[in-house]
Amino acid sequence: MVAASEAGLLATGLLGIIAVVLMITTPLRVHPFLALLIGSLGIGLVAGERPAALVDSVTAGAGTTLGGTGLILVLGTVLGTVLAESGATGRLAAALTRGRTLRSVPLTVSLLSFVVALPLFFEVALAVLLPLLFGIAQRVATTMLDSEGRDPRGRRTSPHLLVGVPALATVASVHALVPPHPGPTAAAGALHADVGAVIGLGLPVAVLTTVVAGQLLAGPMARRMFPVPPPRLVEQFTRPHDGGTPPRLAAAIVPVVLPLVLVLAQSVVTVTHGSGAWAAVFGFIGRPVVALLVAVLVARIGLGRGRGAGRFNSQVQDGIAAIAPILLIIGGGGALSGVMVDSGIGRAIAHATHALGISPLVLAWLIAVLIRLAVGSATVAVITASGIVAPVVTTTPGVHPALVVLALGCGSIIFPHLNNAASWQVKESFGMSLGEMFRSFTVIETTVSVLGFGCVLAASALL
Repeated sequence: MVAASEAGLLATGLLGIIAVVLMITTPLRVHPFLALLIGSLGIGLVAGERPAALVDSVTAGAGTTLGGTGLILVLGTVLGTVLAESGATGRLAAALTRGRTLRSVPLTVSLLSFVVALPLFFEVALAVLLPLLFGIAQRVATTMLDSEGRDPRGRRTSPHLLVGVPALATVASVHALVPPHPGPTAAAGALHADVGAVIGLGLPVAVLTTVVAGQLLAGPMARRMFPVPPPRLVEQFTRPHDGGTPPRLAAAIVPVVLPLVLVLAQSVVTVTHGSGAWAAVFGFIGRPVVALLVAVLVARIGLGRGRGAGRFNSQVQDGIAAIAPILLIIGGGGALSGVMVDSGIGRAIAHATHALGISPLVLAWLIAVLIRLAVGSATVAVITASGIVAPVVTTTPGVHPALVVLALGCGSIIFPHLNNAASWQVKESFGMSLGEMFRSFTVIETTVSVLGFGCVLAASALL
């Protein structure tokens, strides 16, 4: 039974989020950054946080989000700018779309996204992918659609959603289901589940959710919504190269693949509990911020010869300017997430679900779902929920820990909304309205969550 105080916290969180949506979408048209800050303060005050502590929650939430995601987005944007100006993005996009038809583009994007997303957090993977996605979208627009943006059958098609939907579905699927991604890896550790078993069970589920949420939804969504990405960001990622000799394909690939290799190496060191000098080196350079910085420097050296330090500094400045508005909104989402955690709303949701007394698999999914809805972060949801269900798993006979890990992962990505940094990253990067974000990204991740959990229940019945 839910205590009255916890019921009040649940109602406060729900009504606060509704108020933020209304501020953004009604004729008030409050800027999302300001709406998120106002909503964060209002929720915290009504939930009973002391004013001084509330301000700390807001600043810490925004600072934590920007400290990780913000640096990554800036470095990813700078890397994309260097790749675009050198001609590397165009070379990669041409290689990936050569000989492809419009119908095969989503599959190509999913394969690329799977490789990129495997070792990375969602926001990091999207930051690395965006330059390539925008480059491929430009190729689709110029070589596969007519001057009015229509496909060979005369249907208007958004090239950015045609490549964006399969990429988002693939990254979401990997995020939830496949180690060495940090989320399922952390949950496997908390539940003492065999990582190999999690991979063996999670990989086929991830393939299925990618096909349904990415391949099958890409066409319909691309023909129903036509977002316009920020022109300045598009220019950063698709601008014609600066007149120098275009790089060879191998030289274009290295800066893209390098951060993935470094992060994957760091994940291997963590999982295997490696020690020694090399473990320390990869433990450092494999951190996402450092890995992306290394990639930027490698791109500068390998692709920027003859262009001078002044041109490189301008690329850095242009990249920062292009991503700055998005960073503010993401920081606002982090502030809301911080208040949800510190005010006790997330804990109230977990307690309410735990009191229901249901199957460990369903319990794991529900707790992860509700924490995700409250705090926004999939990683926080899966790690927090794994700690809550761990005692249940160890005391309930016949429960497969690997399936509980997958249930947690599926629940942790459901229904991304205003307190989720990735939602704002997707919305602002692709130039979506709030409604378009809900009808695309929210639908994609919810499809992955529900379908993936259905597969987990089916596997549980068979094992």
